[in-house]
Amino acid sequence: MTNLIRYKMLSTEEVSEDRRIHVFDMQQQQKLSFNYESLKRTPENYVGEELSDFLQKRKLKIDNGFYDKKGHAS
Repeated sequence: MTNLIRYKMLSTEEVSEDRRIHVFDMQQQQKLSFNYESLKRTPENYVGEELSDFLQKRKLKIDNGFYDKKGHAS
């Protein structure tokens, strides 16, 4: 069985003491934007296991701003 990637990271931007994350949900065909710190405090069952897992795997890139539309690989 093949696992399909549901989310694609579009960009991050620095906001006061945090990052705003922009992703594309390929299943729902819509862009999502959210505050990263507040999402980490949200219960996982509310956030969704797939999105939570996706962000956890990309935490280092998010924390270091590798999706900041500056030519970094995503």
